[in-house]
Amino acid sequence: MKRPFNLSAITADLPTLPEEGEAPKETARTRFPAVPIAKAIETQHRNAMVELKALEATIESQKAHGLLIEEIDPALTDPSPYWDRDLRFLEDKSFAEFVEDLRRNGQQSPALLRPHPTVAGRYEVCFGHRRLFACRSLGTRLRAVVQKLSEAQMAGAAYSENAHREGISTLEQARALSKYIDRGVFATKQALADALNVSRSHVSNLTSYAEIPDRVLEALGDWRKCTFRDANNLLKATREPARREHMLDAAERLIAGDPQLGFQVRLAVLLGQKPPDPGETEGLRDDAGRVLAERKRGKRTSAIAFAAGPGEALADFVWAKMPSLIEEFRRHDAKGK
Repeated sequence: MKRPFNLSAITADLPTLPEEGEAPKETARTRFPAVPIAKAIETQHRNAMVELKALEATIESQKAHGLLIEEIDPALTDPSPYWDRDLRFLEDKSFAEFVEDLRRNGQQSPALLRPHPTVAGRYEVCFGHRRLFACRSLGTRLRAVVQKLSEAQMAGAAYSENAHREGISTLEQARALSKYIDRGVFATKQALADALNVSRSHVSNLTSYAEIPDRVLEALGDWRKCTFRDANNLLKATREPARREHMLDAAERLIAGDPQLGFQVRLAVLLGQKPPDPGETEGLRDDAGRVLAERKRGKRTSAIAFAAGPGEALADFVWAKMPSLIEEFRRHDAKGK
């Protein structure tokens, strides 16, 4: 079954090109990863982005001639080579809600696919990864448009999806950006750094995390919980032959062992450190696994520390509520006495 469609529903996040003769607008420098890399890829591969914009115009103009949405077997469709999410997102509450919405209301927006560049009869997703996995879960066909797309277009689309997604982790960023270099979307790390408006050393540090072996990530469990500090420690161990051997041995033991071990225990075992005492630090995390706040107990003090970034808004909220919380605690304490 095929139905007409408007590509703007799935290309709305792509950057627009300036009109001919129009000077590029001045923009303030922003901190990575807020910089839209799709715009940077447009600068690096202007023709590729022009072609993707032309595709939208062509589809719009040919609607009267019967350009249609295809219904594709999701088993024949692979994620983009630039898409590198940990599949534990399939267990997240937000994805379950998305699947239920698709079950009740059907797939409202089509995905955009390209023919697989090396395997006949298969496809790769440009836009619509969650739709792909939701259709696989429901056993329904994926509504999509199939067009030939370049590497630059695929890379820009993958970043555009990630840029509008909350909770992308340090290692997911690192592995995705490393692919831009490996697959030649950007010729050098300096070119990628220029596109991201950050230093080359920052790009080098981040992309170097892709050196951490996949078995180590598997042994960590939900490796989305890795902070920059955790990733740095794992990278150091990876680059030291003796520690790397120990880490890989520990990874195999963890993979074959108790699946209920927590992330911090697994990390300590991999790094050859003493596992933390569960009573020493208690952490609160969001749905994406990011630390929001930690309670640290010492011999003389007990403190709550809010994480920079994801925990800052929570810290502001708690601080504003502090007077009423103290008053509530006093009433509670008085009743207890």
